[in-house]
Amino acid sequence: MEFRQLQTFVAITQAGTFALAAEQLGYTQPTLTTHIQALEKELNVKLFDRLGHRIRLTRDGEQFLGYAERILKLSQEAASSVSQSSCCGKLIIGASETFSVLRLPALLKEFRQNYPSVALELQFGDITKFRDDLKNNTIDLAFVLAGKNTYSDLTSEVLCPEPMSFIVSPDHYLARQSTFKLADVATEDFIVTQSGCAYRDYIEKLLAHNNIHPRSFMKVKNIEAIKQFVISGLGVAILPSIYIEKELASSQLAELPWSGPDFGMVTQIIYHKDKWLSPVVLSFLEVTRTKFLAVK
Repeated sequence: MEFRQLQTFVAITQAGTFALAAEQLGYTQPTLTTHIQALEKELNVKLFDRLGHRIRLTRDGEQFLGYAERILKLSQEAASSVSQSSCCGKLIIGASETFSVLRLPALLKEFRQNYPSVALELQFGDITKFRDDLKNNTIDLAFVLAGKNTYSDLTSEVLCPEPMSFIVSPDHYLARQSTFKLADVATEDFIVTQSGCAYRDYIEKLLAHNNIHPRSFMKVKNIEAIKQFVISGLGVAILPSIYIEKELASSQLAELPWSGPDFGMVTQIIYHKDKWLSPVVLSFLEVTRTKFLAVK
């Protein structure tokens, strides 16, 4: 028993003729006849009496009509329910610390205003963790600050570039120099995040490539703590420029005049290339893209 056969049967009973039902459904009359014949054969009953150019339901047809109408109605309700809930449900978002502090609150606020029925869950980490999470389908998508994605199993969309800054305390002797070379950090303490941070990995490779070894790497748990350590004069650090704008403006921090290669850091949204993108995910991507048009 096929769904289209039920549609044909109900349409004929409502229209009163095969010709009118065929016009309403967009079928030819022979197609409708085939549908009804197949349905009658499967049910082993006659559904219509054909009296000249007129048709009428048989008693079996009258009995079957109620069931057919209920099946079609239930199908419509199911489709409507799925459609109405397409932007409901749950969205699990991974976010790096930097993004969660700087840009995620405003983005989530806008998304919540447009899609109030979506439950939001946040998980924090780095690209290594998020790659595993996406592979295991424990998150839907993630925001990371890193070099452009090179993972073949991930799809990424670059949202905006992220300039990086070497920073020290305004009282640090490097802040009084008109030039700054990477070799200047050889006698300094370098304040860095824990392992897994993309720009920490970059600076370590850059230092190793130039055979420069800072006095020490002071590993600090989060970016806010790094700022406070640098403000206190405990060493040199590299942070996203957007994250230190207020401290630079208030002269709590000083930016060193770095003329070396660009770090190539970007904020990007990533998701597994084989993941089916639900209406909720697609809606979130649309809001994100629109939001970041103003940033680029």
